[in-house]
Amino acid sequence: MPRLIRHRRGFSVAELLITLSMLSIIGFVVSRLVIGQQRFFQRANEQMGMRRELRTAMSLIPADLRAVSSSGGDLTAFGNDSVQFRAVIGTSIICGKVNATTMSLPPLDMARNTLTSWYSKPEEGDTAWVFNDALSHGAEDDEWKPLRITEVETLASDCNPSPYLDTTLDATKVRYRVTVASDIGDSVTMGSAIRFTRSTRYTLRQKTSGAWYIHRSEYLNGEWTAPVVVGGPYAPPVSGGEGGMRFAYFDSLGAPVTGLGNSRRVSRIDLLLRARGQRSSGPFGTTSTENTDSLALRIALRNRQ
Repeated sequence: MPRLIRHRRGFSVAELLITLSMLSIIGFVVSRLVIGQQRFFQRANEQMGMRRELRTAMSLIPADLRAVSSSGGDLTAFGNDSVQFRAVIGTSIICGKVNATTMSLPPLDMARNTLTSWYSKPEEGDTAWVFNDALSHGAEDDEWKPLRITEVETLASDCNPSPYLDTTLDATKVRYRVTVASDIGDSVTMGSAIRFTRSTRYTLRQKTSGAWYIHRSEYLNGEWTAPVVVGGPYAPPVSGGEGGMRFAYFDSLGAPVTGLGNSRRVSRIDLLLRARGQRSSGPFGTTSTENTDSLALRIALRNRQ
């Protein structure tokens, strides 16, 4: 019986062209989906990063500003895209007066209670606001008396004996001796409250990369420290104060406050932050677009008196 001989044939040119066209279309669709997914995740990651930076600024700037006493002159300079003020860095009480310009403070780690607390140790050039409970009249003559600090020493002997310290458990703990530039006053006695402030400012500054970031700096030992980045990047400043960081100031009746001469009237500070991402997250086949987000805050000043 004769065998059937089958001849093997290759693809025709038309079949090859059709196959290549179909593969090209499929490859184009798949690559478009992959690039679209990459840009979607990039945009989502960028959005989360911007919100993280906004939350960082939201947790830091309002905490500094809420403790400001505008009526006490703590606002020393302000504008649409910057603010300078005396930030509270700690509190304590006087547990003993050494002389007319030197006072003693309890330890930070007292055994039975906490009377001294600060996030940064007071330094030369900071201000100690001592509560002056003047006895010549009623409460109308009481005041917070500002005293410029010239020296802060640590030792283990002040404040003993004292009703504020445990004579046994606190016997060897470090105390603080603060010297100021002017007379403390006779009406400032043991038990008087103190709050410590340091000049601080927030500004919107451009880095070498060209992006704009919020910076924080402090006035320490007679000069401003190098600005530290708080968060960013943010939109650049523009005329009219509509940039990445915008402050607005109002009195207790909601009327805008302008000019440093009216700073003692400020009761509320509004803050608007506009974060900005990179120009790399546009849809496939189009010009890339910026990723943006914003946050608005109203900060009521606590220490109005």
